[in-house]
Amino acid sequence: MNLDNLKKWLIPEWQPLPPPVPPGLYHYQRAADGTYTRFHLRVEPDEQGMLLANATLAARLSPAGVLMAKGVLDGRPPADILAAVRGRFRGASDAEMAADLRRVRDLIDTLAAPGDNYPVVNLWDAAVSPDESRLLAPWEASLPLAPPAQLVPLLDRLWEAGIPHVTFLAPPGADAAQLLRAVERAEDLGMIAGVRGRATDLWQGTLLPDLAQAGVDHVTVLHAAADAAVHDALCGAGDHGRLATVYDAIQTAEVCPVAEIPLVAQTVAGLRDTLDDLTRSGVVNASFFAIAAADDAAADGAIPARAMPQTADWVEELAAQLDLRFIWQPPVARETAVSLAAQVQAGPRCSGDVAVRVEPNGDVIPPRGRYRAAGNLLQDDWPKIWRHPAFVRYRDRVTAPTRCAECPGLVICAADCPREPAGWAQGGAL
Repeated sequence: MNLDNLKKWLIPEWQPLPPPVPPGLYHYQRAADGTYTRFHLRVEPDEQGMLLANATLAARLSPAGVLMAKGVLDGRPPADILAAVRGRFRGASDAEMAADLRRVRDLIDTLAAPGDNYPVVNLWDAAVSPDESRLLAPWEASLPLAPPAQLVPLLDRLWEAGIPHVTFLAPPGADAAQLLRAVERAEDLGMIAGVRGRATDLWQGTLLPDLAQAGVDHVTVLHAAADAAVHDALCGAGDHGRLATVYDAIQTAEVCPVAEIPLVAQTVAGLRDTLDDLTRSGVVNASFFAIAAADDAAADGAIPARAMPQTADWVEELAAQLDLRFIWQPPVARETAVSLAAQVQAGPRCSGDVAVRVEPNGDVIPPRGRYRAAGNLLQDDWPKIWRHPAFVRYRDRVTAPTRCAECPGLVICAADCPREPAGWAQGGAL
């Protein structure tokens, strides 16, 4: 008897599992109703994934969901997708897998329809936790505006690292040509691109329609208060008078407007009026950042640490009442060496807790804690930067319990207790 045949009959042959979807960032465009929707599928090292559509966080995906979503976006036939899922995963019937695939297809078809999209990512569960989801990189990078010779290599490295979203921070008197070139390069790469600045700096000739033509996805406008005197004292003389014009120009260009609202003593007092004004203007997306002080004596116009939970509670309640979509940006520690207005205009360190700041020299700064570089994007490979102790300590704080009986359920508490100065962004160039 042939020994090889005997082995085949008596010893079961185990077929190797098909390989998983490799970790990384996958970029797609799909047409619907005359418009294109840009999808980003990011696959993490643990095979889980996130799907974004036109900059909006759409869904957290299991490893099976990642395989299905990539198959749909690649245009593979349903039978091939199901065969790949069956080959890699067990424990579900064919009918269950087919139903899951239909849900994934329906989700993608729905997201491909035109609509108001803005990157709303609040760190309130493991879906966006840098530790528990084993993210290979943050979701977004905030970059101060710089000449193209500096920015272009940084954008290339961010894209290679799997970071799909950048926001350019326009300084006072921003160079319009530099801003346009930055957005154009991000668009060329397939990145989600945003711009943040004062109304004064954004209202330059045809800058806003030009940014729209270049492919900008959202424009974030510093908006301190409905009261013109309060706003201009913090944002610069005459800035309040340009807000309505800037919002109108952004909306006319069919770009998503976002209001960035600083929370200090003066602005909190009139916050309800400010949010009412925004909703009347058709602005339904906002980001909040607090400038905070460790104690009352050092407040100097900032919010004392003891008042942070109550302030956040009120902000979230107002946003819910007005159906305002919002994100929290990490609180900023009051720096008494500079004016409160200078800190308001400088804004938060970066856009959130799944973001980083990248300086024009390539230094990568974590969103919270003291200002220090975790590495340099132009000199270090991304895994080395991501393993830096600055991010380890940050992730340790993010994944530690931050809820308490005093303020359960607050979105702001998911990353860190807002009253703890150790969790604020401290220091940095203004």
